[in-house]
Amino acid sequence: MSAREEVGERATVRPREASPPSPAPKEPAPQTKGPAPEAPSPRLLVVEDEEAIAEGLAVNFRHKGYRVDLAADGEGALQRVAAGRYDLIVLDVRLPGVDGFEVCRRLRAAGDLTPVLMLTAASQPDDIVYGLKLGADDYVTKPFDLAELLARAEGLLRRVAWSSAGAGGEEGRFRFGDFWVDFKTYEAKTRQGVVELSRKELAVMRLFAERPRQAISRRELLAEVWELPHHPNTRVVDNVIVSLRRAFEESSWRPRHIHSVRGVGYRFEP
Repeated sequence: MSAREEVGERATVRPREASPPSPAPKEPAPQTKGPAPEAPSPRLLVVEDEEAIAEGLAVNFRHKGYRVDLAADGEGALQRVAAGRYDLIVLDVRLPGVDGFEVCRRLRAAGDLTPVLMLTAASQPDDIVYGLKLGADDYVTKPFDLAELLARAEGLLRRVAWSSAGAGGEEGRFRFGDFWVDFKTYEAKTRQGVVELSRKELAVMRLFAERPRQAISRRELLAEVWELPHHPNTRVVDNVIVSLRRAFEESSWRPRHIHSVRGVGYRFEP
């Protein structure tokens, strides 16, 4: 067979027709996000038996954008708190029936850490110390300056957010020696086991954690923790230190962590 005939007998190879291109996948239409929902405004409970004062405070707090409930006595206040959560309680000391001291004591005994701003008589300075020892966070004396009361309320609400934010360490825990303090849960490992610290104890420990090995005066502690830089009585500071030493020290006479600085205040050694 000749070369020409061999070529002629070869099968004719036809090029394959190209498949039509697949349609490009459709991109999803962009979704427009609406505005993020606003956080609810703080909810306050005003406990005051003088109707004019209670209504006046409610008007001014609502003008600030807060939600406000009122209670005229201690029992009513406790029922309100049991029925719903509050961000701040403005609590008069002199109430009919269950007074403000007892309301505060019951709240703290039940583990309720809602900030309490007490209204006390200027002529009764012992009421201030007693209220703070029971767990109140701040106080205003009657007759009060409205601007000061509003500012103190705002300060307490800011400090709540500050306390819940944590302060470094493992998930908000500050460790020292054999102990730790959790700034998010208020819990601490102490010599008595894991316990819940009060708001003031936690705030003092936070300051110690932020300023280790530094002398911190009682005035500084009053200003930073209690927001009372000019208060003449520093016993409230010493009472909290006694409580913390009981929790974290083998001996208050020879402390390992919370040291007294003569004539100044205290120094924390991690």
